[in-house]
Amino acid sequence: MYGTPVTTRRPTTAYVLVAMCCAGLVTVVAGTFLPWFRSGGVLRNSYETIALADHFALFGDAALAVVFRSWIAVPLATTACLALYALRLFRTAATLSAVLAIVVGTVALTLAVESGGTGGPIGLASAGPWTSTAGAITALIGAVGAAIATRGRNRSTDTPRNR
Repeated sequence: MYGTPVTTRRPTTAYVLVAMCCAGLVTVVAGTFLPWFRSGGVLRNSYETIALADHFALFGDAALAVVFRSWIAVPLATTACLALYALRLFRTAATLSAVLAIVVGTVALTLAVESGGTGGPIGLASAGPWTSTAGAITALIGAVGAAIATRGRNRSTDTPRNR
């Protein structure tokens, strides 16, 4: 009919994948607050562990030190990704979410695999790294899927006259 406004709608699949990515990102952040290191009866989360490693100057490489010192920005970066999704900037949010998931997931998976044994009074705890790894995998799948589901859509050229 003439005069009926044509609306542009994103496919439901994109929204499901965005929700999957957001749930994964929230799980990543929750995992960073779970135990990552144990010392006797004390369990420390990832932020306390990195603060201790920095205090005792355990970072040998300057680049490695920068990466671990920037770990405190993980919740802020996650919040930025969630805000971009809320603003419906799906491809930008998906790209940043994928980068965040790869970085955090790599660190978490490395420590999760290394935490293997429970012997000894000092060691790595597995709850935090495994939770963050699972969240990173979920977020990465959701981010890649959302980027693919929303490809080819451009707000400036997606008008009723150009269809």
